[in-house]
Amino acid sequence: MKLYVPGIKTFILGRYGSLLLILFCLIIFQPFVETIVGRVLIEVLFIAALIAGLRAIEIERRLFRFEVLLLITSLLCGAAGTILDNTFLFNLGLAGESLFLFLVAMNILFDLFRSKRVTGDTLAGAVCVYLLIGLIWSYLYLITEACVPGSFTFTQGDARLQLWVSKEFYSFFYFSLVTMTTVGYGDMSPVTTEARTLATMEGILGQVYLTILVARLVGMQLMDQQKEDG
Repeated sequence: MKLYVPGIKTFILGRYGSLLLILFCLIIFQPFVETIVGRVLIEVLFIAALIAGLRAIEIERRLFRFEVLLLITSLLCGAAGTILDNTFLFNLGLAGESLFLFLVAMNILFDLFRSKRVTGDTLAGAVCVYLLIGLIWSYLYLITEACVPGSFTFTQGDARLQLWVSKEFYSFFYFSLVTMTTVGYGDMSPVTTEARTLATMEGILGQVYLTILVARLVGMQLMDQQKEDG
């Protein structure tokens, strides 16, 4: 029985490699968010993640144009909301970016379930979807906090986050990853019904995704080996 081991080159340079690399960098560079250079770098990485999402998807030209328009409009709304101190535009930009990432994640997920073989690109795509879930939920948490102030409590630092400060997003990104992995350190907690509902949904979705993903990848590997042995 032959065992196929995905190559590192395919894993990094494949269709989802650039997106995966940027998502990992977002996590690795979190400690630098306290510095001005670090904030700018991570802001650039967030935009790069959105752009890399376009490279990762393969859809009809009409839908692709919609994705591009949605991304550009969302970025412009977010920037305008920050510059003009307009809450509605800021939240509209966040909602558009979260919708864009959701469409990217769904496209990658459908592509994974259409695949016939486990490759490095397949594994990269699977990890991308998992990290995108965390990124999408961090946007949803931020929107919830903006619409319902005081939805989260913080045991360290200020009791409330300043929504117009560049680093405000990263606490929610951290909380999203901690919630999705069911670690739950308790340094940041949801206190309103809306926030608790979102946290519960993410915790369930993260575990269900991993269960289904592992079953799918194992099934693909066994089918591929049976064909080779046959």
